[in-house]
Amino acid sequence: MIRTTLFATILLALFARPLHAEEVKLGYVDLRRALYETEEGRKARSTLKKDFDRKQKELDEQQEELKKAIEDLNKKRTLLPSETVRQKEAELQERVGKVQQTYMRHQQDLAAKEEEATQPIVERLQRIIAKIAANENLTMVFDKSAGVVYAKPHLDFTNEVIRRFNAGEEKSAGAAPAKKPAADAPKKK
Repeated sequence: MIRTTLFATILLALFARPLHAEEVKLGYVDLRRALYETEEGRKARSTLKKDFDRKQKELDEQQEELKKAIEDLNKKRTLLPSETVRQKEAELQERVGKVQQTYMRHQQDLAAKEEEATQPIVERLQRIIAKIAANENLTMVFDKSAGVVYAKPHLDFTNEVIRRFNAGEEKSAGAAPAKKPAADAPKKK
């Protein structure tokens, strides 16, 4: 509701001011699609998937052990004294809590790793988007995955963003050029 109101207010502000002769040009990008279709995004996703699968396997093993323990208790319930049954039920309840804690910890860990892996990619995508917007003299660029319900396809420049990203545009300036081999250094006599 707030997002819709904000969007409507922005559009009103853009179109209700005839004093400015500036042409309003809009565009949009599917940032989520761009993130997952770039080469670096695919690599990050693959790495995250491997980590997720490993953690899921660990969680599945814990759940299977717990399930077997519950089945075992249910089979022996009538043969065991009631005090022993209550004690084993309490132990099983504690194990259920530990499995739930493990699940929550894995979820938080995966979310943090996803943020860490995708943040540099998203920042670079945003720099490319800003460059395209400046070159095309766009007034505003919307993120389709954040709520654009409909826009004409010719306003979508997601493919261009992905192409430029994969071509190496806007790579961080932190990459140092390769050093020349020591053989090029002047020789001492």
